[in-house]
Amino acid sequence: MYQRKTTNLIQSLLLATLLSNVLIVSACSAESSNTTILSNKNTAAEIYELGLAYYEGDSVPQDYEKAFSLFKKSADQEYVEAQFNLGVMYENGVGVNQDYKKAMQSYLSAADNGDFDAQNNIGSLYYFGKSVDQNYAKALDWYTKAADKDVGIAQFNIGGLYENGYGVPQDYDMALEWYTKAADQELDVAQLNIGGLYENGYGVPQDYDTAFEWYKKAADQGNQEASNRIGRLVMNDKIDDTGITIYSTQETGLTLGDIEEPL
Repeated sequence: MYQRKTTNLIQSLLLATLLSNVLIVSACSAESSNTTILSNKNTAAEIYELGLAYYEGDSVPQDYEKAFSLFKKSADQEYVEAQFNLGVMYENGVGVNQDYKKAMQSYLSAADNGDFDAQNNIGSLYYFGKSVDQNYAKALDWYTKAADKDVGIAQFNIGGLYENGYGVPQDYDMALEWYTKAADQELDVAQLNIGGLYENGYGVPQDYDTAFEWYKKAADQGNQEASNRIGRLVMNDKIDDTGITIYSTQETGLTLGDIEEPL
C-alpha cells in the first residue's frame, strides 16, 4: 500500500513512499482465517483476524468494508493491531471515506497501547500536514519515538529530514547515520539513498563504486530506481560494467540496452 513520489537525485527519494501508508499485516493462522461466524464470545483478536482475512481475501471473498467493520469492532476493545490498521484504512480511504482526523485518532490510540509503527505514522501526518498543521519538528519527535524502537521506516524518515534540512539543519552526516540504521534492517530505499550520497559526494567522498554497491543492495530487492541508477553509472562510464547484465526489476524485464541516456 505504497504511494510513489518521484523526487530528483539529491532529494530523499520515496520519502513519501514509506512514511505512513503501510498496512502492517500480522500473520494469522489458517484456522482463524476460516472463522467466518462471529458471536459475543469471540475475542478481540479473533475479530481482528477475521477482518484481516477479509482484507486479504484469505479463505473469504475480499471485502474492505467488512474488514473495516471488523477492525473497528476489535479496536473498540482496545486491540492494538486493529487500532493501527483502522488508522491506515481511514488515512487511505480503503473501505471507508478518507478521514485524516479519524486516522490520527486511531494511530494515537494504537501508540498509547505501545504500537511503534503508529508513532511513525503520526509523524507522517505531521510531515504532510494531514488533519494537522504541517510541522516538521513534531514529525521528527514522533519519528524518533519509533526509530528508538528500531522501526526502520522511521529511521529512514529521520534520515530524509536531515538530508533535506526539513525542520533541522541540513546535515548529510546525520542523514547517513540514520539511513545506515534503516539499511541495516534491509530497507531498500535507505540503501538507495546511501548510494545517492556516495554518488554525489554529499557528506562523504564521492565514490561511484561504493554508490554501486549500495544501489545493488536495493536493486536486488526489486528497487527500480536503484536499477536505473546502476544503468546510468555504467552508461556514463562511472563504473566497470564487467559482470553486470541486468539493471531493472523482473517486472519490466529491461536490460542495459533498454535504458536510454538521461536528458
